[in-house]
Amino acid sequence: MPSVTFSEHELCVLEAICNTFAPALSVETTPLYRYNASALNVPQVLAEALYQVVDADRLMLFKLTLNLLDQPLVNSIIGGNARSFLDMPLDERTALLQLWSRSAVPALRFGFQAFKRLALFFFYTVIDSEGRNPLWAEIDYPGPTAPPEPSDKPIRPLELTTDTTLTTDVVIVGSGAGGGVVAGELSAAGLDVIVLDKGGYAAESDFHGRELESAIQLFENRGLLTSNDLGVIVLAGSTLGGGTTVNWCASFRTPDHVLREWEQIYGVTGFTGEDYQAALDAVSARINVNTTESVPNVQNAAIERGGNALGWKTGVIPRNVKGCEECGFCNYGCQYGAKQSTLKTYLQDVHDRGGRIIINAHVERILTEFGMARGVVAAAHTPEGQPIKLTINARAVVMSAGAIHTPAVLMRSGLTNANIGLNLHLHPTSVTYGMHEQAVRGWHGPMMTRYISEFSQLEDGYGVSMQTAPIHPGIAALVLPWSDGYQHKTMMKQLAHLANIIIITRDHDGGQIKLNRVGQPVIHYQLSKYDAAHLQRGILESLKVHQAAGAVEIGSPHTVPLNYRGDGDFDAFLKRVEQAGLRRNTFALLSAHQMSSCRMGSSPRYGAIDPTGETFEVRNLFVADASALPTALGVNPMLTIMGVAYTIAQHIKAKLT
Repeated sequence: MPSVTFSEHELCVLEAICNTFAPALSVETTPLYRYNASALNVPQVLAEALYQVVDADRLMLFKLTLNLLDQPLVNSIIGGNARSFLDMPLDERTALLQLWSRSAVPALRFGFQAFKRLALFFFYTVIDSEGRNPLWAEIDYPGPTAPPEPSDKPIRPLELTTDTTLTTDVVIVGSGAGGGVVAGELSAAGLDVIVLDKGGYAAESDFHGRELESAIQLFENRGLLTSNDLGVIVLAGSTLGGGTTVNWCASFRTPDHVLREWEQIYGVTGFTGEDYQAALDAVSARINVNTTESVPNVQNAAIERGGNALGWKTGVIPRNVKGCEECGFCNYGCQYGAKQSTLKTYLQDVHDRGGRIIINAHVERILTEFGMARGVVAAAHTPEGQPIKLTINARAVVMSAGAIHTPAVLMRSGLTNANIGLNLHLHPTSVTYGMHEQAVRGWHGPMMTRYISEFSQLEDGYGVSMQTAPIHPGIAALVLPWSDGYQHKTMMKQLAHLANIIIITRDHDGGQIKLNRVGQPVIHYQLSKYDAAHLQRGILESLKVHQAAGAVEIGSPHTVPLNYRGDGDFDAFLKRVEQAGLRRNTFALLSAHQMSSCRMGSSPRYGAIDPTGETFEVRNLFVADASALPTALGVNPMLTIMGVAYTIAQHIKAKLT
């Protein structure tokens, strides 16, 4: 039981909030309109989720918000309605939440988004005993494909039954694009390696595609991770294989202008020549990067059609797949084994060579002696879930826990370089949509195969890229506009006809990872004016793509709906979108790429690690993951992370063998 809980009265207010976002409506008798959030047990699911993922300080803020809504005086000041939220009819509750959504007070927008996102996500993802949500049929969502057949898992993680001390050559913390590659390369060189991951292990037979369960099982913070002010929704893998298990397979090489920037500004040598290109070649071959399997689904065909009609640069996205079944669920793990993640490639190699892999192990700190890394201490679990202490003694430590957790471990271990935790880049991403007469079904087929790069270099190598994202009901409900329950439900009813374009910004200005009171990482990030200008440009240009692709209705990412239905002045619509601006928590802003929080540099002034990946403060302590990248890339980072990790692994080999 968490240290802070909701009272029965607070839970009643929470239920009223959920039933305002997803109300019971008499306009139709179908479940979509007839059911409210309570009918699907959403308030209880939401409360339990908060207990699971929110720390005590943040939970107190939620309690405060619930109590404020219960105060007639507060509601009178905010919305001119001197009644408790519980005493208001639906239309008055809706009006009050609308005021919160567009308030000039950031705390009110924070509260609105917190409850809006959670209530609507759960409304469309909770399932019954048959594994179905009663709303799916009405929005033409078939749900996951047939569950995979049970089978033996190809990797057998090491099982621990008591407090344990192990010894190895190299301990690698994290198993994604960075850690997986380093582990594979070092084990191939004959070094003994142990890989630790704080997530669990899911293989093909575990990838069922159910949205809510998959978020809980495979993603950081059970899929509910955000920046500290809720301004950015952050998607990060937390399972064996890390992000490579749940990403969308885009496999771009590092742009040349980015590599030149690394060398010229940050003094990071060794990445502009043939050796790094050979590293990219090596990892591309191992994970089977190709374009022959990048077949466009209806949604990707739409962005390509719109881009070509405008005369803009479009391209085919290379993907790391082999025998793709085009199911549309690879963001929740590939049950066919077609995605060539580190789970299927480098980690399997490590296991087959006798390397040890340990799951559900959260590294607390790095052991050091006389300025040299000597191992790690982790909180692990037995197969029955009992907590135990794990100590690993090693000749070298490689941190590959990602741009959120790698700096956290370094800070908890006493490292003080000013770049640790700083310079966090997120590729801030927003989304626009177009409704089409024909069905799109954005949950079906290869989810990301086409892109538009016309605006990737708006200014000094910085700009935006346009791609598409998979549309499953939960994530759609979370980001789509909400003005009232009827508007949102009606929009969800048309979900099968919705195509989206995501606008990925190469952010010039970064945020920061800080530690909270109990030493866990907190994301601090606000969109700068420089980056917001690029994102705004991308949003406006993406709306033109929707129009050129033949959409009959077009919408912006703002919470307060801004739509164009082809019956007015399109330029005037674009102007309205531009004037709406990009204030925090008034529009959809997400990140699936976290980078640069322990960046490489030529000296401690420019980075936390040198160009070989070794920290400036502690010898034999290396960083090899997205946090090592000196800057944001402007393209999906998986292949770059792997290439950098491959390069760093060669330096570790040379030092230890």
